[in-house]
Amino acid sequence: MSTSLRRSRFSGRAVELDSMESAFRDVSGGRQRCFLVGAEAGGGKTRLVEEFANRLSGRTLILKGGCIEQRESALPYAPVTAVLHELVQLRGAPAVKSFVGAEGARELAWLLPEFGENSERFDAGIARARLFEVLRKLFEELARETPLVVVIEDIHWADQATCDLLRFLATRLKKIRLMLIVTYRPEETSATNALRTTVADLSLSGGAEVLTLPRLQRAEVAVQLEGLLGRPPTPALINEVHARCCGIPLFTEALIDASGGLRRDFPGSLNDYLLRAVRDMPASTAELLKVMALGGPHITHALLRSVANKADLELAKWLRPAILAGILVPDHDGYAFRHALIHEAVRGDLIAGEKVAIHRAYADVLEHGPVSSYRVWHSVALARHWYGAGQAENCLRWAWQSATEAAATFAYADQMEMLKLVLAVWPEVDDAIDVIGADHCKVLELAADAACWAAEAEQGLAFVERALAEVDVGRDKEQLAALLLQRAVMRQHALIPGEIADLERALDHALDSTRLRADGLGQFSRALILRGEFDRARRLGDELKDLSERLDDEEYRIEALIVAESLEMASGSYHIDDLWSVVDRARQASIGRVEVLAGAALLRALLETGQFPQVAEIGPAIFARTVEFGQARYIGAIIGSPLCRALLALGRVSEAIETCERMAALDPLPLGLVHVFECQAEIALVLGNSDRIAVAARSLRSLPPGPQVASPMAANLLRFDIESRALAGDMDQSAILVRSVLTHCEKQGRVSWPLLASAMRVAVDTNQKDVARQFADLAARSPCRNVVEEAERLGILAEMSRSTGSDLEGWEAVAQSWAELSQPFRQAYALMQAGGAAVSAGQRAKGAGHFRRGADLAHSTGASLLGNQIETLAKKARIDLGNGKEGDMPKAPLGLTDREFEVLRLLAAGQSNREIAVNLFISSKTASVHVSNILSKLSVPSRGAAAAMAHRLRIVDPA
Repeated sequence: MSTSLRRSRFSGRAVELDSMESAFRDVSGGRQRCFLVGAEAGGGKTRLVEEFANRLSGRTLILKGGCIEQRESALPYAPVTAVLHELVQLRGAPAVKSFVGAEGARELAWLLPEFGENSERFDAGIARARLFEVLRKLFEELARETPLVVVIEDIHWADQATCDLLRFLATRLKKIRLMLIVTYRPEETSATNALRTTVADLSLSGGAEVLTLPRLQRAEVAVQLEGLLGRPPTPALINEVHARCCGIPLFTEALIDASGGLRRDFPGSLNDYLLRAVRDMPASTAELLKVMALGGPHITHALLRSVANKADLELAKWLRPAILAGILVPDHDGYAFRHALIHEAVRGDLIAGEKVAIHRAYADVLEHGPVSSYRVWHSVALARHWYGAGQAENCLRWAWQSATEAAATFAYADQMEMLKLVLAVWPEVDDAIDVIGADHCKVLELAADAACWAAEAEQGLAFVERALAEVDVGRDKEQLAALLLQRAVMRQHALIPGEIADLERALDHALDSTRLRADGLGQFSRALILRGEFDRARRLGDELKDLSERLDDEEYRIEALIVAESLEMASGSYHIDDLWSVVDRARQASIGRVEVLAGAALLRALLETGQFPQVAEIGPAIFARTVEFGQARYIGAIIGSPLCRALLALGRVSEAIETCERMAALDPLPLGLVHVFECQAEIALVLGNSDRIAVAARSLRSLPPGPQVASPMAANLLRFDIESRALAGDMDQSAILVRSVLTHCEKQGRVSWPLLASAMRVAVDTNQKDVARQFADLAARSPCRNVVEEAERLGILAEMSRSTGSDLEGWEAVAQSWAELSQPFRQAYALMQAGGAAVSAGQRAKGAGHFRRGADLAHSTGASLLGNQIETLAKKARIDLGNGKEGDMPKAPLGLTDREFEVLRLLAAGQSNREIAVNLFISSKTASVHVSNILSKLSVPSRGAAAAMAHRLRIVDPA
């Protein structure tokens, strides 16, 4: 159905696969198991079975057969015939005949000509009984050789005889190594009694388990899309595909074309597939579905009854076939299409005349007043339906009213949509200004403002440009200033240059002591702080404070306080109590905009001062407030970033991942995406996943190179590149990147402590002593603004000691500092180094304790790579972390012999087989054999990959 050039990546279904794997272990032990896998059309039944079969490759005999859809009647024994055909292809007909004998082969000849001809007079009852017994015997014989997996797909199309056979096999083959997997569509169980009975009987048989596959979640759709595209999908694409396909894997594949783009129009095969069930409906039901398609994704029973002008019982009679067929899903007050693509397909199948008539019917009903429990705002629905009915003036009136209502409830996306309708019908209404009481330029200004808060920067910028072309600059300077402020904020969030020029020009036109100038002062101050221009920001912040007093305006008093506290944080002064007071003051004033700004400032202060538990405690509530105020897409990622980082620091990795996914699901503008991608990289760094770090870095580089975040983003990108290269074992490239860090710091005029820490570690690992010494000097003389930076500096100085002999006390102090900051990952790394230093100093018991504690911390946070590194170092030191005692552990890790470990150390040092042979007094041939064994045990393809793994896991000393 899909024309995509790539196959989608298998996604989700981990629980189901684990259940099937567990069942197969039972089967291998001699117990029959039966699995019923149910999912709607396109829900991933076949893909799950394929994935399971791939996992069993070489461990079992797998035979597959599928039922065939027939319009009139099902093809008898179609899946059994397919199973026999596959068996003959694998084993040959003579071998199969040997299992069942000549009599049995004659029975099988009824199904497959490879078994010869059966000339006996056919008696359906007797023949079926004999056939069932022959198949039972065949499966028993096959299962004696090896565990047997028989897959029967799509039994909703099965004939009665096949259903009977499945029940027979499930009942009669209890103590053989057979796993029977049956797939079906649950929505079809209401169609035929045979299917309903078969599913019920199979599910109640011993050893049976029913798996009903849910639709994929957003994150799982993202994995599927990445496989289709060959690159990480954008949050916008994930959101749209998930919304339209509702997590149905087949439809996700169908919506991505061969170039990786999103289809706006269905391919013919998909459209026919979606509409087939609709076209099979009775005429009255099909007509009702057309009416529902223009009512929205959900329609209440009350509204449908009024629009269709039918009595309840008659309406129910018309609806029932669509509900039984799975086209509609009923709930307590109405009906919805089962998924968005069916809804779109039915709507797209309407002709123009039908659309106008149906829209008019809805509008006529809604004009008499709101319908009880209607889920779409009354005025919004009326605007849409009058527009569809071609009634411009009615549409204008209701769209303007609904835009006002949307703004009052912070529904900025709806406000923008309604204002777009106002603009669309404006030319068709002669007295539009009189109808709504506003001119065209004012509508554009309001639309731009709504687009700004809805984080639709591209659309908002288009509105602003149109409004700027209409505004009378000489007569209305304040409107010009307001439009420039709107363009500035959208340029900021889109990472587009020109923001500062717009802000300067706006303040030049908003000279009076008004709220507009206060808006400009606050916006300009925050923009300058983002760029690090603190002196200029302070002057504007002071003016904002004075103006807020002259205006006696609490909103701008609070905003001036936020600006002042942000500037204090930039200088290293953190007044946490004062920030709490600002947040409380904003809440009491019920001003959502400044409450969110104050919350963001508080979270940032708590994060930078290492108060991660508090960030984790209050962050979700502040994030929730952005949703309540309709600002989630606008500022949600900026609020979510400190929460995600705090959770990660605390070792709550799964919660950090969930928070990051929520941030991405908002589909933020580029400024927000910076936070999303940086959090993705930080998570991958803790998990030791070099590929995901590199992917996140590529995503960052794909964003516009805006001046708003250029400096911190450059530091983070350099750090991520260094870390991903080092984790991948490319120490040469990582070392080259490390040497550029000093130049970067000089250019920026400030130190990025995380960057310096990463660079220092790799400099020591790659034996760049001069570079490491310069890093240590830079760290020693650079000011620290908070305790987190103090801990970073302590770690950097301790790293320096590794080049001359690790400082045990220094590393213990680093571990303690990270412990006090509740950072288990960083603490685990410091404990690893402290353990090594203790062993080198002859304090093996202390070293064992440090290793043990570090490994426990690493594994508890999901940092398996770091945990493995610690365990490997302990093994090298002949310390057993399992029981807390030192023992005579074998020197070589990873299942290598002592001699293979010696060979690996020399291989990692770059020696050839000949050089290894000379050093170990063995022949070159023997050295080659050892290298081959090493590659096999490490499951790597080459000498270079083996060397990279050895360095990454620290099982060899750095060169």
